[in-house]
Amino acid sequence: MTSSATSIKPRSQAAITTSAEGTVLVVTGDVDDHTRLVALADQLGKQAIIDLGGVGFINSVGVREWITLLEALDQKGATVVLRNVSEPMVRQMTMVMEARGAAAVESFYAPYVCPGCGDERSLLIAVEPHRAELAAGTPPKQACPDCGAAMDFDEFPRRYLSFLG
Repeated sequence: MTSSATSIKPRSQAAITTSAEGTVLVVTGDVDDHTRLVALADQLGKQAIIDLGGVGFINSVGVREWITLLEALDQKGATVVLRNVSEPMVRQMTMVMEARGAAAVESFYAPYVCPGCGDERSLLIAVEPHRAELAAGTPPKQACPDCGAAMDFDEFPRRYLSFLG
């Protein structure tokens, strides 16, 4: 496995590793007007996996940069899989269709709240085991990690899950 890390902004990082599943790009921090993602397209292979779990913020200029990266990968014929898509990235993908591009979503974070203990957290959802539920606009049931009670989805389900369509 080979690895390299590139600072794409003082508060953002990009790390690229190569493994049997393809080239993995992990983006963390804020994606905004100082972020340069498109320069990373040449370092990604034909099987590109982009892990967005560490993206805490993205603004409109960051969305433009993100879309430019997806377009560059599409132009070179890369297959793109999005892994651990953070809530800020999901929200942008629900508002801007191009922000998902032709990429497949493997997993994403979604907001849940526990009516029993009041815990609020973002939980990771794997798409494949819940594909039918998600396609119907129904978030999967989740148990509270703290008290075990059934958690409530803390967003409008059809709107939040629309980025999967």
